[in-house]
Amino acid sequence: MAATILLPPVQMLAVKQPPASNIPPSDKDVINAHNYVIAVNSAYCRSQQRYDEHLDEDVGIMDYAEAIRYEARVLAHTEDGQPPWLAAALAPLLTSLAEVKGQLTVVEGKLDLLTMRQADTARTLAKSFNFRQGGMPENVLQIVPFGDGQYPSDIGLPVLNTIAAVENLTTQQRNDYLSHYYPNQVIAGSVVKRKKLLLNALGCKTST
Repeated sequence: MAATILLPPVQMLAVKQPPASNIPPSDKDVINAHNYVIAVNSAYCRSQQRYDEHLDEDVGIMDYAEAIRYEARVLAHTEDGQPPWLAAALAPLLTSLAEVKGQLTVVEGKLDLLTMRQADTARTLAKSFNFRQGGMPENVLQIVPFGDGQYPSDIGLPVLNTIAAVENLTTQQRNDYLSHYYPNQVIAGSVVKRKKLLLNALGCKTST
């Protein structure tokens, strides 16, 4: 025998009760419970009209409350507190959304990989160009992207388009550049050594 939800106890109001709801409730069970509340509400309102509103006894109020509780129990036994048909209707949509999210994750991964490859190519070309420029302060340099694909301007660092621009960096700016060109490395040494490391990262010729 299928499990059912206990009906409210019969009280003062003469309202026919629906069949006990199955567990989980069907669409018909949900509708019956709701209609039962409506019927009890109508009977309760009629009873209020027949009795003196100043009486201490509120005839039928327990019936009304129990009917509401019964409907709540029926709804609580449906999946996520919703009628069974709703979950079935939403299932294809939720599956589609999950597939879309999965596809977006794949696309994002491919875009990240493409960005990295483009950065590798740009870095090689820029360093090759800079190496041929020599070491004169006014010589123009190509911008060399970091290993993660970002460009210095992406993180607010000044553009290093000449050797002079490298010389004019503040200590903090130089350290920021080195931390991105040499990630996971502890850069120590004098200012001269740090400048040489930065120039090497840009592909520039440096004196030994």
